[in-house]
Amino acid sequence: MNFSSETSEPQDLVRQVWFLRVRFILAAGGFLVVIGAGLWGEWSLPVLPVSLLFGVSLITNLVLFRISKSGIKLTDLIVLSALGFDVLLLTVALALSGGASNPFSSVYLLYIPIGALLLPQRLTWWLVSLAIVAYTALFWSDLYGHHGGHHSMRAHLVGMWVAFVIVGPVVAYVVARLRVAASDAEFELMEIRFQQARAEKLAALATLSAGAAHELSTPLGTIAIAAKELENGENSARVTEDARLIRQEIERCSGILSQLAVDVGAGVGEAAQRMGVSELVDAITDGVEEAVVEADLETLKREVRIPRRLMIQALSGILKNSRQASAEGAAIDLKVYIEREEECLVLEISDHGSGMSADVLRHVGEPFFTQKAPGQGMGLGVFFARSVVEQCGGEIHIESQAGEGTQVKVMLPCGFLGE
Repeated sequence: MNFSSETSEPQDLVRQVWFLRVRFILAAGGFLVVIGAGLWGEWSLPVLPVSLLFGVSLITNLVLFRISKSGIKLTDLIVLSALGFDVLLLTVALALSGGASNPFSSVYLLYIPIGALLLPQRLTWWLVSLAIVAYTALFWSDLYGHHGGHHSMRAHLVGMWVAFVIVGPVVAYVVARLRVAASDAEFELMEIRFQQARAEKLAALATLSAGAAHELSTPLGTIAIAAKELENGENSARVTEDARLIRQEIERCSGILSQLAVDVGAGVGEAAQRMGVSELVDAITDGVEEAVVEADLETLKREVRIPRRLMIQALSGILKNSRQASAEGAAIDLKVYIEREEECLVLEISDHGSGMSADVLRHVGEPFFTQKAPGQGMGLGVFFARSVVEQCGGEIHIESQAGEGTQVKVMLPCGFLGE
């Protein structure tokens, strides 16, 4: 299940705001440190040019803020360019104020985790490489410049450089992995919440269908009896015809209530049990003469752990949809096989009907969404099937194009018989 379309925009907005705030703090902090050092008077520091460098960073951050407020997304390349620009400004500022021996050279290590949190790994390594090259340039200048004759200082600078070259990539790797792990955990949590919400909705619909059937059965039965008495009584032809129409509509209402119970009510809460794939295929194709099954012997020897009645009901509903979407007597292909990579059972149900447009396909599976004629369905079959399959740890994928039919792929965890 893919949540990216639902969650990417809010997450991108949060990252943009966080990035601009952190970049402002770093630039403003550097600017204030330079001004403070100049006022302190203990250090020989070119305050004006160095403070101007951090001022340029603040100005570019303001430009990015205005771009973000206008609704334009700050892409990964823009973020990389901004961080790379800051690294270069920091390099020039350090070169003007002590070089690699400046204690603030450790600020390089702040840009690396920021990049690892915001950028893909490939772009993060570009930022790490730039930081290493920039720091190496400072180190090289100091090593063979004014500190060249001081052995202890040279050893200190070499040690700082080695530490930076080792620590920088390690920090980038660790932060990137933590980011991926956090993202995966967030996705799994969202999926669990989504499935829980779907299960609660299914239970609510089951309760509603059972309650509606119970509450309406008595008055409908009373009306049906009264209509039958009118129909059999000595009345005018018009009254008899009206009574017959009332009975027909009552039967239609009863059928709708029964279908509602079939779609979501029967078997909710059924425990999972082992069932052979061969038995499952036979059960869902029983009475479906249009079904053309393609499966090998090895696949049919497998088994799945499922709520038997619920799964048969769910898959039979999908086959029913395929029959209704196809021309009368048209073949419905049922391909059953094992997906080796995922080690799961796949049931592909394909029809050659009218198919669906992309807009319709987007809403398939939502409760009560249907394009069927009145009386042929209530739009709960796919919703129910997806709920049952996902509760078993499986997935349902639907592909369709207008005029070319529909393919429903059901994936279920499986094992061998007797395992």
